[in-house]
Formats: sequence, structure tokens, C-alpha cells
Amino acid sequence: MFRKFWNRYKASLKKEYLVHILVFIGLIGILCTVLSSCQEETPESAELPEITSQEAYRTALQKELSAMLCQIDGVGRAEVLVTLSGSETCHYAQDSQNRYVTVGGTKKEALVESVSLPAVTGVVVACEGGGAVTVQEIVYQTVSVACGLKLSQIYVTKLDNIP
Repeated sequence: MFRKFWNRYKASLKKEYLVHILVFIGLIGILCTVLSSCQEETPESAELPEITSQEAYRTALQKELSAMLCQIDGVGRAEVLVTLSGSETCHYAQDSQNRYVTVGGTKKEALVESVSLPAVTGVVVACEGGGAVTVQEIVYQTVSVACGLKLSQIYVTKLDNIP
């Protein structure tokens, strides 16, 4: 059947060259569309597991806090531990009738409007100057402001010099 079509197509190609080129391009476009909708999601575009992104967020916070605290006079070297509550939360777009806005063709997905990172629930700081009350007070205030925590959610102690 395909061979019959192809022979007829070749015979008429000489007569209506431009029309056949356009039809051929259109068929290629349709084929590409069908093939792209049949493909499964590749691993590169798949979302990272929640643990990985949450762990990366926690690690980044710890590094930033540690770097900031080390710059404060009297603190010295600082090790920081951050605890988080829950995980990332996605907020989906809604229309005026409180229905979720969806995107996509055959595989519809809700449109993500924003993502909230997990809340910081506590911070432990061990620093070389942590034995001095004045340094402890500065560290408590700094961490409280930086993370939006109550003083009761922060613990500061002296870091023993471990080689």
C-alpha cells in the first residue's frame, strides 16, 4: 500500500512540486508531534527526590550561618546544625472560581504558582568563643534575626578544639 502511494506521489511530483513539498513537510510535523507526545519523561527532567532538595537547603543554610558567625568578633570557628520542619510546599494557581489552573495537552498538571521552603525550627551553634556570655548573647541575637527564631529555639555552646 505504501509503495503504491509512493509511486503515485513520484509521478505527480513533477507536476505540482511546491504543493507536494508542503504536504511532505506537514506530514513530518505531524509525525514529530505524535512521537513527542508518546515519549516518556526522561530522567534529566524528572524532579529530584524531596530528601535531596531538603538536605541541600539545610546544608546551604548551615554553611551560610557558619560563615556569617565566623565573621563576628570573638566567635572564632563555628559549627552549625539546622533543623527543618516538614518539606517544600507547592502553592497552585487558581482562577476566580477557585478551580486549579492546569497546563499541558493530554497530560494536564496544575500550574505551580509558588513554592514555600521548609521552616527552620531550631539551630545549634558550637563556636570557639561560645564559653563567653557576651559572645553567646551576640550569637543568639544574630541567629534569631537571621532565621526568624525565638531564643528558645537556639542553643549556643563552646566548641572544643578538635584537630
